[in-house]
Amino acid sequence: MFAAAFTIFLETYQIAFSNGGMTQAKGTQILEYALLAVFVVDIFINFNLAYIDERDKVVYKHRAIAKKYLKGMFWFDMIGVFPFYPVALAISGEMGQNTSLSQSLAILRLFKMIRLRRVKDLFDILKYSTKISLMGLTLTRNFSAALVWTHLWACIMYFCARQFKFDPDNTWLGSQISGLNDFQRYTTSLYWSVVTFTTVGYGDFSPVNSAEQILGMLYMLLNVVLMSWMIGSITLLIVKSDEKTGFYRQTLHVLDKYATIHNFDKKLTKRLRKQLKLDFHYREITDEQVLGFFPISVRRKILRRLYLPLMLETGLMKGIQQEFVDAFLSLCTIEVYSSGEEILQRGCTSSDLYLLLDGKVEVVASSDSDTTVDALDGLTNFGTSIADSELLHMDPINARIINSGDFINELGFFTESSQIDTICTVTVCKMLTMSRSSYMSIAAGHPHSAGIILSNLLSKVEDIASAINSEQHIKLPKELAMLRACSSCFGLSFVSDVSDAKTVVAEAQARAAMTAVQDHIKAHINKQKDDHTTRFCFAASRGDIQTISVMCDHNFDPNSSDYDRRTALMVAAMNGQEEAVAKLLEYNADPNLIDMHGSSALYEATKSGQDNIVEMLLKHGAILTFDESRAASNLCQVVFNGDIPMLKRLIQARINVNSSNYDNRTPSHVAASEGHLLALKILIEAGADQSLKDRWGNTIRSEAETANTLHVLEYLDTL
Repeated sequence: MFAAAFTIFLETYQIAFSNGGMTQAKGTQILEYALLAVFVVDIFINFNLAYIDERDKVVYKHRAIAKKYLKGMFWFDMIGVFPFYPVALAISGEMGQNTSLSQSLAILRLFKMIRLRRVKDLFDILKYSTKISLMGLTLTRNFSAALVWTHLWACIMYFCARQFKFDPDNTWLGSQISGLNDFQRYTTSLYWSVVTFTTVGYGDFSPVNSAEQILGMLYMLLNVVLMSWMIGSITLLIVKSDEKTGFYRQTLHVLDKYATIHNFDKKLTKRLRKQLKLDFHYREITDEQVLGFFPISVRRKILRRLYLPLMLETGLMKGIQQEFVDAFLSLCTIEVYSSGEEILQRGCTSSDLYLLLDGKVEVVASSDSDTTVDALDGLTNFGTSIADSELLHMDPINARIINSGDFINELGFFTESSQIDTICTVTVCKMLTMSRSSYMSIAAGHPHSAGIILSNLLSKVEDIASAINSEQHIKLPKELAMLRACSSCFGLSFVSDVSDAKTVVAEAQARAAMTAVQDHIKAHINKQKDDHTTRFCFAASRGDIQTISVMCDHNFDPNSSDYDRRTALMVAAMNGQEEAVAKLLEYNADPNLIDMHGSSALYEATKSGQDNIVEMLLKHGAILTFDESRAASNLCQVVFNGDIPMLKRLIQARINVNSSNYDNRTPSHVAASEGHLLALKILIEAGADQSLKDRWGNTIRSEAETANTLHVLEYLDTL
């Protein structure tokens, strides 16, 4: 890169100031050859330099590297090292001759300017690097551009004067050229170029001939463009840095005006200003702002890396599926609170769950004089957040501190109960926030994980309750324990002194509160389970295969039953939803479960006339699960009614055709006595025993003889 930057100064200087025909000083020639060697070596290095392909993989194969280089920048690099000027001198016979032609042919040196692409590549890389200040980079780039630009035009104007032989009357430099060495000539030309670039000149050097005047006008017009670009780029950075401050000040002014209109007190206004400043400070580094540029899969990986370890340490998310965690994190937002802010207030119902990522909050418990009553009033000393630091070492009056890594408002969030305590920030706090509506949207698709969270919540409460009971038992005075024992024996209800009374009350309140918490969570778990079961059964009733698959894939139990102990398989079989039945059996639904009425999925399919479902259930080992008396009762009723299709379906379901009722009467007895010949034929073909007798000793034939059903007797004679 440095060789490329040096090339533009050396080559343009050689064109304008050096003698033609390659007759320059030996030191200059050595420098040229050194630069040429650098770029030749660079070409060989590029043939062996690994690169990253479009799949972000490093390619090391020499053949692939060479092929890529030959298709790309090789030809540009070759132009940069090819000796156009020496070849032209050799062809024209001007080698070693300092003539006008050899000086004009020196323009071919400009082909080496293609090396400047390396400088451009460097600035493109630095532009996106955060290791260097953008303001510093812009100033460096602009100054370098101005230096190269003024040097280039200094060489152009000197070259132009040189073509006119430095005529004192016809060139801008001719009258002062005598007595100046090469350095002084270059300094004079650069002086004119810099003065013309920054101003309109001082008049001490002015173009004389038409060529110089045209070049001077062109130079000044181009200066307008270049100067505008340089000033504009610097101004843009300054304005952009002030834009955020200006917007903040404007918003602050609007807030002050709003506070004045609504008569906010100074304390509230100060808190709002403090929160506003905090918001402006953290706005650009929030997860939503930074990760919004990346694909969903990348955002999930980053969020998982940032917050998953902290979530798992709480115990609330222990054992849940990775897919649920990813969905949970993707719907969370980051909120930053200033110190002294109330996050939750006693008596309110919050729909947000908070995970404290950084900072400290305090739980301000209500005092005994607070008369507010709600459904969980027994939780006054505990609140709806159950962090360990909050429940252990309780003090009903003083504030309790919650440190980072704890969930806040989990009980109120999951059970939809009112907030018991006021929760305030002690320091600046960063929190991961989940709204209830967002949580419900993912919980509906992950019922098993949602159930595990509630189970973890219940386990945490039970562990804390055990710890509290153990701690209070240890702290219970020996005299109080003896007094309680005596009171129990004699039916007395007194304590030794006021302090013992407070201990008894505190112990009773703690136990009652924790019992209330446990009961509330259990009730909510049962409610959630009932809701998921209802949704699952409804999906089975309408053949919603997608919902069934999603819920089962998330470990929902396909054998869950409603208040009648009816399962989704029973509902699907009853409604003739073959695909739903097949899908449920695929997820290992038990076909032999029975509801509170003794009915199974196979019997429901049989009653509904779903022959295909019956066959499907039988292949999976389904049975009617009837005892003998009920099987006989159903068969006898069907035969009595002459319901032949139902009889066939029951037989298809492998019902015992020889089952008998309390009188030992079989369905065949009923068919013979009622004269239902077709039913009797079906029963006998299914294996009915003709020799069975009822409690009075009657066989099938004797029943037919008693009922005088001649067509039945004729049939029996044929057997």
